[in-house]
Amino acid sequence: MASSGAPTRLSRLLQRTRVSTYDPKTPRVYTAPTAHAARGDWGLKRPMPSSWHSTPDMPAPAPYPGALRYATVHGLDTKQGLTDWRESERDPLFRLRWHEAGARLSDRSKRDGLSSVVGEEDTNAAQGLRPRTPFDRATMSDEALPAHVVWGTNHAKFATMPDILPNYNAMSEREFHRFLDTVRRQRPKFREALRAQRQAAAEHAALEQLARKRAKEQASAVVSEEEYAAACANIETPAVDLWDEARLPHAPQSAASFFKARAQARTDAPQSKALATPAHAAALHPLHGLQYSQPDSVYTHLLAEPIQGHAVSRVEDARRSRYFVGADAGLAVAAGGHIAHLPLQHRQGLDVVDYSRAKPNRGAGYFRVLHAYLDLQAAPHATRRTPPNVAATEPELGYVRSQLMALRRSPDTAPALPGTPRWVNDPASEDKAQTGRHGASAHPLRTGSADTGSLFGALARNGRAASTNRGGKRQRFQKRKRDAPSTHKDVQMLDNIKNLLSPQ
Repeated sequence: MASSGAPTRLSRLLQRTRVSTYDPKTPRVYTAPTAHAARGDWGLKRPMPSSWHSTPDMPAPAPYPGALRYATVHGLDTKQGLTDWRESERDPLFRLRWHEAGARLSDRSKRDGLSSVVGEEDTNAAQGLRPRTPFDRATMSDEALPAHVVWGTNHAKFATMPDILPNYNAMSEREFHRFLDTVRRQRPKFREALRAQRQAAAEHAALEQLARKRAKEQASAVVSEEEYAAACANIETPAVDLWDEARLPHAPQSAASFFKARAQARTDAPQSKALATPAHAAALHPLHGLQYSQPDSVYTHLLAEPIQGHAVSRVEDARRSRYFVGADAGLAVAAGGHIAHLPLQHRQGLDVVDYSRAKPNRGAGYFRVLHAYLDLQAAPHATRRTPPNVAATEPELGYVRSQLMALRRSPDTAPALPGTPRWVNDPASEDKAQTGRHGASAHPLRTGSADTGSLFGALARNGRAASTNRGGKRQRFQKRKRDAPSTHKDVQMLDNIKNLLSPQ
C-alpha cells in the first residue's frame, strides 16, 4: 500500500539506489536466496508465486516451493494490480554452459579457431574485448603503458632484451669449445671497454673534486670547460690486466655489462635482422597464472576440460559437389545444451548415434569448442540439411553458431577425479590405465595421459613413460661437466654472468 504522506529523505534516497531502482527499459534477471524464494519474497511490492499446479494447457515449470530461482520483471504494478514477470532460468544457465565449455563468444564468424594459437592478429581480434580485472593493472587500459608503470618493481622480469648468451647447455662439445674461442677473441675489445670505463670513472671523480673545491672557495659551482679539460689532461688511466681483473669481485658484472652492450649494439644496427626477445626464462605472472576473467584462446583450445556430447545427424556442406553428398561429411553434435557443428577435418572417425540402440555407445564422445560466434541469420549458411530453426538466444541478438573438435578419447573412459594419480598424469598409474586385459596397451602410440581433457594432460613434465629416454645433449653435457674440471669452471662462469643478466 502506497504511503499517503510526503516522501521522506530516506524514501528518495532508496529510489536512487541500485537496490530499489527498477528500469522497465533495461531487461534484468533477478534472483533471491533460496529461503526467501520459497516464500515468494523477491524484494518486490508483492510476493511472487513460488509454485503452482500443472494444467492441461501448461505444465508447471516450478513444481515445488523454491524451484523458481531466476525471474525477469516486466512491470512492478499493472492496471490489474499484478506483477508482470516471467521465469528466466534459461538465461543464466546458458551463460553457465558457455563458461563451463571454456569458450568465448565472438561477434563474427572466423576460420578454424586453432589459428588463433599461432598468433594471427585478425583471429585474436575476433576474441572480443580484453579482459579487465582489478587484480591486473596491465589490463586496465587499452593503451600500452610503460613497463615500470604496469609492473612496478617487477618490470625488469617482463622486459624484452637482446639475445645475449646462446643456450650453451644444449651445445655439443665441439660447439661449446667453438663458442669459447669466439668469446676469447673478444678480449681486446673487452680490455678497451674496461679501460674506457675506468677513464670515465676517473673523469667523473675529477669533476666532483673541482666542484667541491669551488664550493669551499664560495665561488660558482659551475666548472668551466677549460678547468675540466686541464683536470682531465693530468689523468693517467692504468693499464688493464685481465689476469688481475678476473680475480676482482665485480668481474662477472663487468663481463655481463660488456655482453649486454655488444648485444644491444648488434640489435640497434640498421642492417640487423635480430629481434629483442627475453634472454631469460619466461617469468611467472604476479598472479601466478590465476584466471579471473573470460578464458583466453589458449585456455579455450588447449587446456579447457572437454564436454560430452552425441552426434545426432550428418550435415552436408553446401560447397560440396553433388557427387560427394554420400561421402563423409560433418556432423551436428548435441553438446553443452545446444547443437554445434563438427567439421569433417575434426571428426576423428566419429559416427552418428545408432538410433536402433544396437550400439548404444556409437556417436558419443568428448568435444572441445573451437570457436563460437553470434549470427543474425535464421538458418545455418553453409549447410544443406538445416536443423530446426530454434533460437539459442533472443531473436534480437541473433543465433549462436559454434564449431567443435572431437577428442581421441573413448567415451567409456571416465574422467579422472581431481587429485588422483591419473589426474596429475602419474606415469606408473598411466601404464596401468593403458594396459588392457591381455596386457596389451590400449593406446600403443601414446605415452601421455589417457584423459586427454585433463588440465595437465601431456603438458606435465612427468607425463612421459618411464622407459622414455629423456637424455640427449643436455644429459651428455652434464656428464661432461662432471668429467672435465676446466669445462665446469667455464660453465660456472657463464652461469654467473647469465644470472646477472636475468632479472631476479
